Amino acid sequence: MELFTFKAADEYFGIDARHVYRVVEDARITPVPLAPPSHLGLMYYRGELFDVIDVVNLLGKRKENLNNKYRIILVKWSDKRMALVPDGIVGLLWIEDEKNTDTVYEGVNYTARRVTPEYIWSTLLKLSYGPDKI
Repeated sequence: MELFTFKAADEYFGIDARHVYRVVEDARITPVPLAPPSHLGLMYYRGELFDVIDVVNLLGKRKENLNNKYRIILVKWSDKRMALVPDGIVGLLWIEDEKNTDTVYEGVNYTARRVTPEYIWSTLLKLSYGPDKI
């Protein structure tokens, strides 16, 4: 099995490569009102709508310099779609163990934690939407 690895908040993560649809650059993101800070908005790509997620912000870290030039990982699984904005893309990592979904794997110069699209999605859904104070 191959993990598509990326870096976010000085950590390395890997997502099953079969869920990675495409990597795109300079995509147009439309903001969504009252969304949590980690939800950057929506992106339309080749007839499909993707929720755009800032992975660093989702991990609870602040990103000081967020520019408009992103490398976005488009992820598709089941009937869901999301676009992940990491700090950087590392590459592919071959692993032998497919049974454990939240384990750590050694790359050449890094250690990557395996995450699933469901885990990222459920983390996003736990965040509060709307204004902080009414």
